[in-house]
Amino acid sequence: MDTAKNARVLVLEDALKRLNEIITSRRVRVHLDYSELTDSVKTAGALLYEVKYSYVEPLVLADLDATKKLVAAIDEVAHIYDNAIKSSSYKPKTVKEVESLAELGYSLRIVQGFPRRLRDYGDDAAFAIDILAVQITETHPLESSKNLTECRCSDGSRVWHVVTNIKGLKPGMKLPCAVLPPVEMMGAVSEAMFLGEEALPESTELGPILAPTSSALDQARAHVMNIMKRMV
Repeated sequence: MDTAKNARVLVLEDALKRLNEIITSRRVRVHLDYSELTDSVKTAGALLYEVKYSYVEPLVLADLDATKKLVAAIDEVAHIYDNAIKSSSYKPKTVKEVESLAELGYSLRIVQGFPRRLRDYGDDAAFAIDILAVQITETHPLESSKNLTECRCSDGSRVWHVVTNIKGLKPGMKLPCAVLPPVEMMGAVSEAMFLGEEALPESTELGPILAPTSSALDQARAHVMNIMKRMV
């Protein structure tokens, strides 16, 4: 596998870049040991080059020592932030802070899930991000927009906020979505995007979708290409 050009590796690289930006600019406003965070991200960044230029097959890359150490370094970042957020009962006070916290969560998820994406999915660029089946639990129109609706959704283990222009969405509906870098839209933060307006069968299990439809894959692939543009 050409790891230097592989979408999963490039999205991983982008996530590490985002983490570095979040930490150096202290965008998540909690008190913690920033030197320890910086050291962990630097360690992960150094290991990235070994991962990126390993030119091994996906299953080998998932179990590569450099991959394990890289993920372990970011696990430590997640642990530090988690402890600081819980101990201070931190709650974002502005939309920008909500977006920063969501971007932290997205970036950690990409890195921590990297080995799983290598093991469980094919080489399609669409699988560089997580594609989930979610169920809408609440919807409400954004007051600042005539066309946008904010949906509160569940993947069976956590809640996602999705801002969309798709019409006719109702609580109880299940849809495929892609977990993406968060975007602020008219004062609301979207943590994911629906992959089309066609509802999934009621019998669909919530959580990761192992075999998305071709339409969902096409849309996910386009989102991944947009992420990869940051690395050019």
